[in-house]
Amino acid sequence: MNCKNCEANLRSDFGYCPSCGGKVIRNRLTLKNVFQDVSFQIFNLDNTFLKTFRHLFSQPAEVVNSYIAGTRKRYMNPISYFAIAVTLSGIMFFVLRNLYQLNLTDSSFTDKQPTNMEFVFDYQGLLSYLIMPIYALITWLLFIDQKKLNYTEHLVTNAYITGQTSFVQVLVCIPLFGLFDIKYDIFNWAYLLVIVIYQFYVLQKIHETKFLSTFFRGLAYLFFLVIVMVAMGALIVTLMLVTGQMTLEDFRPK
Repeated sequence: MNCKNCEANLRSDFGYCPSCGGKVIRNRLTLKNVFQDVSFQIFNLDNTFLKTFRHLFSQPAEVVNSYIAGTRKRYMNPISYFAIAVTLSGIMFFVLRNLYQLNLTDSSFTDKQPTNMEFVFDYQGLLSYLIMPIYALITWLLFIDQKKLNYTEHLVTNAYITGQTSFVQVLVCIPLFGLFDIKYDIFNWAYLLVIVIYQFYVLQKIHETKFLSTFFRGLAYLFFLVIVMVAMGALIVTLMLVTGQMTLEDFRPK
């Protein structure tokens, strides 16, 4: 018999292919074995997803450095990890907006009715992919003097970091906003600070920089992040005006 993944010759008693590591499937596809396979991949405590999630808290430098060094089986690859997180974030925003009926653009700092920008959350997945290279560029520039990671390796690092913080956000937001009356903008700004703290904790572990050095790099990152957010907001509004999805009348207080 041959492996269905790589066509290598297999003995009939093999459970896994020795060439590619693929599992040998002998049974016909049924709902039962699909469910068993998915359950094993997701809930088995030894699988790469949960191991990646745990170790990105306990030993994040090991996760990132392992992937960069060429280890591919120990942890989930950053692209898949990031993609799953973005998908779950989309589900989270659907729950917050449609089931919890939250207006995610309401401001806690003004009584004026804000312009309705909730349509932005319809494109949050696309925006996540577009902004990732910008995150990587900023952290690469801030740590360029360390000469440890190149731009692509910063892209990998930020994919792991963003994936991790997105998973935590989903796990926190769905029960939190379902049980308590909390303004999303206050939570969002507070969580943004948590993200940056975690991000530079990971980068400090990888680059082995001192606390003050990492702290000032983090402050610089926040400064650049605000600039990026303002620029993206201006770009989104401009595109909406050009395409007719928004008019200047929408900016008038209601």
